[in-house]
Amino acid sequence: MLDQKLNFFLKPVLTKFASVLLKYQISPNQITLFSFILGVFCFIFLSLGMIYIALIFFILNRFFDGIDGTLARLKKPTDLGGFYDIVSDFLIYALLPFGFILFDNDNFLSMSLLLTSFIGTCATFLTTAWIFEKKKIKIEQHSKKSFFYSEGLVEGTETIILFILMFVFYEVASFIAWIFALLCFLTAIIRVVKVSKILNSLN
Repeated sequence: MLDQKLNFFLKPVLTKFASVLLKYQISPNQITLFSFILGVFCFIFLSLGMIYIALIFFILNRFFDGIDGTLARLKKPTDLGGFYDIVSDFLIYALLPFGFILFDNDNFLSMSLLLTSFIGTCATFLTTAWIFEKKKIKIEQHSKKSFFYSEGLVEGTETIILFILMFVFYEVASFIAWIFALLCFLTAIIRVVKVSKILNSLN
């Protein structure tokens, strides 16, 4: 929901940074791997209760996740790069709720529900991309990606904001997770309704 607005401000910064990496022949996939490693360190520090160090690694993970996509677009987006990027993102986003559970067992129920809601957003995200590509449905693209990007209440920006809130206000991370999960479920429902209407209109 906020991705387009944020991209307007971040795009020049990410492009400048990616242009420097391009000169040194650093590939987008290498940045994706580096970003994933940063995310794993975030999980480790989170599970050990080193919240603010984990937050730093999370911000770095998200920054370089933006860099790999920008770098890919400066060269040419590839299906393999898109595959690596999605797998990396989904794994990190799954590890974070688990990290909050290891940090505090009282977070078990809320983080478990959050993980369940991620299944809904991930499933609707990927199946929408697959079906739209299969049906060759032309949708206005707001950015050059290697796949169709399905919008919703919770996109990349909202996810980052909510996770940062969980890090900063870790005492109420469980409460934030309940809200986070609700928004994810609503996002999944919106996508189901939207895709159903589009596909039914084609019949």
